[in-house]
Amino acid sequence: MENKEIYKLERAHRRVAQIRGFYNHLGIFVVINTALLLLKDKMTVWLLGKEALNYPDAMDWIYWNAYVWVVILAIHALLVFGKIPFFVKKWEDRQMERYLKEDQKKKKYE
Repeated sequence: MENKEIYKLERAHRRVAQIRGFYNHLGIFVVINTALLLLKDKMTVWLLGKEALNYPDAMDWIYWNAYVWVVILAIHALLVFGKIPFFVKKWEDRQMERYLKEDQKKKKYE
């Protein structure tokens, strides 16, 4: 009975860590991309020089950065909150069971 409780507690800790990791990722995304968008012209001058202001496409990388990051953030959200990656959950469960069995064997021989 104690092993089930320990397993549930470990799973809960892992789940909370996953959710916290997602929200940290989201916060970093918001802060960095907001700063990049607000300071776009200053970043252009700083990175590419004053001549780059004559070329409107010079800072397209800021938008592409945001687009790619949104896709990565969406994948992260699906992994944490979604039902799609069911195979990941099954794999985690198998690994947890394996490690718990190994731990029980070690305790037997001690």
